[in-house]
Amino acid sequence: MIGPAPLLTTADLQELQLKTLERGQPSRHVVASPLAGQQPSVFRGRGVELEDVRAYQTGDDVRRMDWRATARSGKPIMKVFREERSRELFLVVDRGPGMRFGTRGELKAARAARVAALLAFSALAAREPVAGIVVDDREQFFPPARHLEGVLTLLRAACAPPPESHSVVAVEGLLEQIDRAAERGSLICLISDFAQWRGEHLPLLLHLAARHKVLALRIVDPGEEELPDAGKIRVVSPAARMCIVDTSDAALRARYAKAMADRAAALKGLFRRAGIALRQVHTHRDILQEMDGLDF
Repeated sequence: MIGPAPLLTTADLQELQLKTLERGQPSRHVVASPLAGQQPSVFRGRGVELEDVRAYQTGDDVRRMDWRATARSGKPIMKVFREERSRELFLVVDRGPGMRFGTRGELKAARAARVAALLAFSALAAREPVAGIVVDDREQFFPPARHLEGVLTLLRAACAPPPESHSVVAVEGLLEQIDRAAERGSLICLISDFAQWRGEHLPLLLHLAARHKVLALRIVDPGEEELPDAGKIRVVSPAARMCIVDTSDAALRARYAKAMADRAAALKGLFRRAGIALRQVHTHRDILQEMDGLDF
């Protein structure tokens, strides 16, 4: 018996990693497998900072020679660098009942998995560890991994068929779990529709933002922004409750659009007060264009 299909297949993940590699700096080597190799990051950067100079010592890498200082002094002078500490990428991928919704493009949960995959492959390319929590009817924690095999364990959980359960993980408990699990100074990427997030969560968000760099990526389906004029439609909730909505009612469409705009504004205000950048990612638009310009 064939079970439910995953949100994203292994081929989808291979394509996403290949796109990540293609958008990095060109390589002089042929990549034999889309799920192999390391390239400079698409969305993030890391490097070294010049700390000092000193005289050449036997065994020094000549590529770190300070040629100008050497020419001035007449003696070989080396640059001494202080390497930046590798920063952990901590992904929080929401797969709750509200994320199992989609009118165009793909389900919000599938788009969240794509976002997580692009971020994870970019972090691997920068040789940075990837950890995270995948949330559906429970919280699954994945410890830091620096290699593809470990990161794929997290991504496969994010891409798995959604569970049948309609239970929702409390935001308060989730934020506390993130704070306990993430290494201090991590880059935390919250990937969700934030349907359950409210103003009372501000203190926990402020605490999280004080200890980490936090980015909120809100997954949005176009059907959540406005109702199309499509006549009477049947709507089924995640809990299998059904109702009929007459979308030809202009007043109804206007009230719906206002309610959705008010909700989006409230979320924007919540994250702004917490000092957390909020970015919208739509389910029906090109994923790479949606992710372009992220400054970590």
